Amino acid sequence: MFSVKSNIQQLTVLMLKAGITQVVVCPGSRNAAIVHTFHAAGMQCYDVTDERSAGFFAIGLMEANGGKPVAVCVTSGSAVLNLAPAVSEAYYRSFPLMVISADRPLQWIGQMDGQTLPQQGAFGSLVSKSVSLPEPQNEEEQWHCNRLLNEVLIEMQRTHKPVHVNVPIAEPLFDFSAESLPECRSIEWVRGGENLFQLSDSQQAVWQRAEKVLVLIGQMLPAEVAACAPLLSQLAKQHCLICAEHLSNVQTVMDERHCYIGNFDEMLASHAFESPDLLITIGGHIVSKLLKQHMRTNPPQWHWHVSPQGEVADLFMCCTTLVEAQPKALLSALCAAEQQRSAQRKTYRLAMMANADAAHEKEQWEDEFCDLSALRMVMKDLSALWHLQVANSSMIRNVQLLNFSNPLHCNRGVNGIEGSVSAAVGYWAGSGAPTLLLTGDLSFFYDKNGLWNKYVQNPSAPLRILVMNNRGGQIFYHLQGLDSPYLEKSIAAQHDTTAQGVAMECRAQYLCADSAAELELALKEFLDEAPTVKILEVMTDVQANLKAHKAFFRAFSN
Repeated sequence: MFSVKSNIQQLTVLMLKAGITQVVVCPGSRNAAIVHTFHAAGMQCYDVTDERSAGFFAIGLMEANGGKPVAVCVTSGSAVLNLAPAVSEAYYRSFPLMVISADRPLQWIGQMDGQTLPQQGAFGSLVSKSVSLPEPQNEEEQWHCNRLLNEVLIEMQRTHKPVHVNVPIAEPLFDFSAESLPECRSIEWVRGGENLFQLSDSQQAVWQRAEKVLVLIGQMLPAEVAACAPLLSQLAKQHCLICAEHLSNVQTVMDERHCYIGNFDEMLASHAFESPDLLITIGGHIVSKLLKQHMRTNPPQWHWHVSPQGEVADLFMCCTTLVEAQPKALLSALCAAEQQRSAQRKTYRLAMMANADAAHEKEQWEDEFCDLSALRMVMKDLSALWHLQVANSSMIRNVQLLNFSNPLHCNRGVNGIEGSVSAAVGYWAGSGAPTLLLTGDLSFFYDKNGLWNKYVQNPSAPLRILVMNNRGGQIFYHLQGLDSPYLEKSIAAQHDTTAQGVAMECRAQYLCADSAAELELALKEFLDEAPTVKILEVMTDVQANLKAHKAFFRAFSN
């Protein structure tokens, strides 16, 4: 019989899957449920009373077993700190020592409860990773616990350094009524060289079995995706489906537009998007909330995530393999590998491409002047010479609904509204390329000091800034359930500010439009190639924007 605590159960199962069967255990009440479960699971437990000795005892075990991982389990409080000398020894000898500390629940730390102190991070830089597990109460917390354990086990495998797993346990502590341990996802870690990657045996088996393969490309720089473009085209010809948002910059290097699907939000809204058997993700962030929701509720059987730095990013909550390699290396290996499901993959790819075309034909645009219609006018005949910088929130989501092939950059690392103007000016100054910043009002005003520098005062190439001013945070009006009397004033930050004063201050030419006719006229002057700085402010109405968005997506749900 095992402890009923879910975090203890997952810890035990994943340790066994990782081959960690030797554990040095120290006495204590808070860690009793962990020790009991380790024994019940058949682990080889060594009883050592003194924690100072237990850590070095574990090092001796590793010396004897050829450097295989060994765990040491202690109770809460000062017991943890007594392991520090052994942890430091293991760190500098590159021994994979797994420290497991039981803990009180977070709310009791610093409340004069016995044997409590801040335990997470207690070993500082002497461990390669430290995590504190949740006590799961729902499926998302179960996933979080599983992900943290996979992260720490992969990091120990990658670095051969100590790691620390802190396990908060609330009372009751001693319920050992669980008859079996659960099935737990173990994320496989596979590492490749700089330009060389070899599929593991399990990956080879999956590649042969998968009938529906989707390569999803997140945010990448144009140079990064250019190195992958020939391989992506080859995979498309081998009947793998390629999906890429504008942030991927795939559109800048792949001339054959029918090789990939760009605006998959249209398909998702019309329920025409079918999850693959095998999902392969490369690059960084994905903007589409619809895709995230779909993949989390309809997960693929296998998900390989390519992470050049080996960091676990489980966006869709279903990662099965972490590939530590450059995207080009994995794609090369896939192109070279034999496949036995060509006919099935062709059927899936052609069906999805047809669904994308059908969804695109449903596209409807409101005649009323709004953010979407104004942005469409700007992008409709945009010259290829313009390099795009796009602010976060509504602007990057609206841009994803349009078709264009210009290079695109956006601060999606944290997705904040700050720094959009500064990043655009920095790109413009560093590249010398004609640069067009598409931004909302809050992001623009928040970073107006990005125009306070000598580069803006002495322009050598065109810099254009389009400010979509709907007098507040448009995105907040789209959040379902946010029905507050303080929405406009305090949440959406409603204002009456215009960009005219900012333009005057930085000696930029100012243009303004509040209708389609005025915008069409202003764009001719705004998008010329003169080496100057120009700001075009487009004034739109919140309610018109909401109506347009609803109409746009309503077209796909019918």
